[in-house]
Amino acid sequence: MVSMRKIFVMAVAAVFLGLSSFASAQQIIYVVCQSYKASKNCYKCSNYFSVRSEDQAQKRCRGATPNYFPSVGALQAWMLANCTCDDD
Repeated sequence: MVSMRKIFVMAVAAVFLGLSSFASAQQIIYVVCQSYKASKNCYKCSNYFSVRSEDQAQKRCRGATPNYFPSVGALQAWMLANCTCDDD
């Protein structure tokens, strides 16, 4: 009975460790596209979005500069200082 309990505990631990490693491999990256508007002398930023790879971000930015962030909080702090165009 004790050995069955040990096997059960080890199996449950293996499942949880496997799920956590799978979840960490599926990292989400937050992106803001930034472009310079010469007529207004300011930087226009897109709304933020999430992707899983750099290729996806570059396709969605379509020529604008993609900026990558690990969290929404870091993204919003960056936008306050770097998105200088007034909202149209």
